[in-house]
Amino acid sequence: MRSTAMLLILARTTVRALRAPRTPRAATTARYASADAARKRVVFLGSPDVAALTLDALLDAAAEDRGGGFDVVAAVSQPPAPKGRKRVLQPCDVQALAEARGVPCLTPASARDPEFLEELAALEPDVCVTAAYGQFLPKKFLAIPALGTLNIHPSLLPRWRGAAPVQRSLEAGDADVGVTVLQTVLKMDAGPVAAQSNPRPVVDGDDAPGLLDELFSVGARLLIDDVFPKLWTGDVPFEDQDPAGVVEAPKLTRDEGALAICGAPVDGRSLSETARDKVRAFRPWPGTFVDVSVDGAEPFRLKVLDAAVSECPAGAAAGQLAFEQKTLVLPCADGSALALGRVQAPNKKPTDGAGFWNGLRGADCVVREEA
Repeated sequence: MRSTAMLLILARTTVRALRAPRTPRAATTARYASADAARKRVVFLGSPDVAALTLDALLDAAAEDRGGGFDVVAAVSQPPAPKGRKRVLQPCDVQALAEARGVPCLTPASARDPEFLEELAALEPDVCVTAAYGQFLPKKFLAIPALGTLNIHPSLLPRWRGAAPVQRSLEAGDADVGVTVLQTVLKMDAGPVAAQSNPRPVVDGDDAPGLLDELFSVGARLLIDDVFPKLWTGDVPFEDQDPAGVVEAPKLTRDEGALAICGAPVDGRSLSETARDKVRAFRPWPGTFVDVSVDGAEPFRLKVLDAAVSECPAGAAAGQLAFEQKTLVLPCADGSALALGRVQAPNKKPTDGAGFWNGLRGADCVVREEA
């Protein structure tokens, strides 16, 4: 599902295309292949909507002659994949945007593919830029761009190396997030740092999708306005990462979404704070849930779509849902409580806490956690 920001970009691109005179595709490709020799040649690699936001920013900057003078001569993305109920092949967001803006896009199944590496070498890139590309880049790839490959990574490296830095940062309850532009090496996210944003405090209302959009936008500006001008002159102050600060950010899995409200706190946060942090970290996928039983019946999975830390009702039993001050409240074993803003029962549409409570019609609803 494409983000609101991505849909706005595609809509803006469509308006541009309607206003502009039509150009044959061959001529468009030739325009990028024959860019001014004084301008640097950039190849962009990415796939999802956040990467498309970055590509859009690069294309706008190139058109505005920002970043010391460069052209995006090609994009690279994951190949089209089946989507929707009918499993129709659809391009990823980067390919869709590249084609809408007249940029040639390569879609190799693997970055190791010899034919792809030949095509990349023929583009003679000065630098490659990656943002959420999703494939390992081998030595032969890294040897092609004259000035190396730069990656926009949404964390304050060396903390949170890996596939899910924003999600793991929120899940862990980090006070701050940020973004790093670094040189790509064979080891994941381990290269020297070219630039890093100031820490950005995490506030109420933040979640993974919103922060990903924001941090990749900040990273694109950092790359364009700070790193690129220095890269062209050989003046980037690369700094090695401190190995002592490395924390891994492994890929999310489908079975991680259970909220623990009946155990014991483990890291200084209350159980409700830990649950709230997981809800905003795992939105929209893999999502979060509690298993509940109504009047002792067989438990079912209640998806928790939005939650906040709340005051615990006096005398409330841990795990037994209550409704206080027009709020659906889930008391936790440590005396804290979680306000459930939006939930979804099986085969039902999402509803607010009041709607779910009214549907219980006075029945007891209790969380059942596996031992």
